[in-house]
Amino acid sequence: MEKNNLANPSNLIQSTSNTTKFKKAKNPKKSRKSRKAPKRSQDALGNDKNHIERTTMDDIVVLDDVSDTEGYDDYDGHYDNPQSSEISNVAPQLKVNLLASNEDFIALSNSSSDEEATDKVKAQPTKKPISDGVSSSVDTTHTAKLLTTDYPWIINHDHSKQKEIADWLTMEIRDFVSYISPSKEEIKERNDTIGRIRDAVNHFWNDANLHVFGSYATDLYLPGSDIDCVIISEKGDKDSRSSLYALANFLKKRGLATDIEVIAKARVPIIKFIDPRSKIHIDVSFERINGLEAAKLIREWLNDTPGLREITLIVKQFLHARRLNNVHTGGLGGFSIICLVFSFLQMHPRIISNEIDPMENLGVLLVEFFELYGKNFGYDDIAITTANGYPIYLPKSDWKGLQQLRSSFSLAIQDPGDATNNISRGSFNLRDIKKAFAGAFDLLTNRCFELDTASFKERIGKSVLGNVIKYRGKQRDFKDERSLVINKAIIENENYHKKRSTIVREEFIESTDDTNDEKDDIYIVEEPPLKKQKPMLKKKESRGVVKINAQRDNIIAATPLTTPIAIPGEQENNDDYNPLDC
Repeated sequence: MEKNNLANPSNLIQSTSNTTKFKKAKNPKKSRKSRKAPKRSQDALGNDKNHIERTTMDDIVVLDDVSDTEGYDDYDGHYDNPQSSEISNVAPQLKVNLLASNEDFIALSNSSSDEEATDKVKAQPTKKPISDGVSSSVDTTHTAKLLTTDYPWIINHDHSKQKEIADWLTMEIRDFVSYISPSKEEIKERNDTIGRIRDAVNHFWNDANLHVFGSYATDLYLPGSDIDCVIISEKGDKDSRSSLYALANFLKKRGLATDIEVIAKARVPIIKFIDPRSKIHIDVSFERINGLEAAKLIREWLNDTPGLREITLIVKQFLHARRLNNVHTGGLGGFSIICLVFSFLQMHPRIISNEIDPMENLGVLLVEFFELYGKNFGYDDIAITTANGYPIYLPKSDWKGLQQLRSSFSLAIQDPGDATNNISRGSFNLRDIKKAFAGAFDLLTNRCFELDTASFKERIGKSVLGNVIKYRGKQRDFKDERSLVINKAIIENENYHKKRSTIVREEFIESTDDTNDEKDDIYIVEEPPLKKQKPMLKKKESRGVVKINAQRDNIIAATPLTTPIAIPGEQENNDDYNPLDC
């Protein structure tokens, strides 16, 4: 496999060794008030009840104190992943043997119930042995339609006859993306869910509106992902503690929310709940527009960067399966993942030189992505910035506004909207993330070499991508129907920015007019008063011709003179050629 030279300068490359030992994450400090603390338990959303103080008001869980101020992702919108009921505050630890066999994954669903049910199905005896994760006897009569294969995207999509293994991997990536892309029923369900909540917010506050940001506003969401919303009001006063409680009670009484949590005293106050109809998890923040700005920017990147959506979804699922996509436990947030993939594709030398088509080489690009950020990237010295619209590598020493990092070995990505903000500052579990990327590179390259030497008969039923990604959950169809149904979240986001740009333009025009009026009042240009000037009539003799110059409207051309000429209206006593003097 050809090595990627994206970070070619010596100061950009950090040599790593495969013998580096894993560092165990430090356990969070235990509270001194352990006697009064209740026994360790989890709520419906899977949050540890001991790391924060909780009170209950009308079946609404109120979180009065949040110690982790970096757990909230400004662009993903949530403190933790509500889909994973087993997530705690302790950073997940990767095990070498599980990573090598690709067994460190979780279910891609709203809860772990599907995963447990799938395990029960797998525990039952089957008619035929499963070959490489694929079963030929799928129980289609089961109501839940649980899968008995870890690689459902290869069912009826066999690419084992491809001569080039890289092409085989590219086709598998396309199949996987199509498999997890939303159907029209899922899009309609999400549109209806947001519509109900938006109507309720508009009814409760006349001057406020609900907007969607995050993965749903960019079409980069996985099945079962939550929806991140923000409430923007005209007065900008809806982020108070009383407002959060009032809205939470209102949604509960209207039957629009269950399992409500109010995080009031955090850096970013939010309300977390589950929609009772669709069972979709909703996170609502208040009076913050940076997520809306990021959604617009990401959509522009998607339009200008082929392959960005496909590789981003693969990496998101890869990290999600290993619980490394949770910012609250030091994982990579969605916007950080997008920035990594975007900078990788935009600065790839073979893409810049038009040597390869990204959409036809997704397999090679995925392998090189894991190689770059798993083995070659210099996390100690290099930051990534996209402030000018194009990504570049920036030495950390040149980033003057960079906040103090936990350690030199950390990921630093400059916020496109705020040059002083490091959007990946909460990803303190970088060592495990880097190990996972390096392990994925080794697994994919080994699989490619293995299948390259295998016969076509031995390739049947095998998967290349399945060596690093597995799927457990309810059965899905290969339906990428985003073009059939409008994603209203995207339309609302675009309308918000159009309206905002119009308001800014009008304010700019008004301020410009006011400035011009003031300038007109101060700098009044008046015509200077007319001064009486003496007529300058000079007689110049040149070959019998006299030139007469007038200071008013008439100019008398040079003509031969026999008598002096007087200019009417001038003072006659000052005229050297006054005929009355003769």
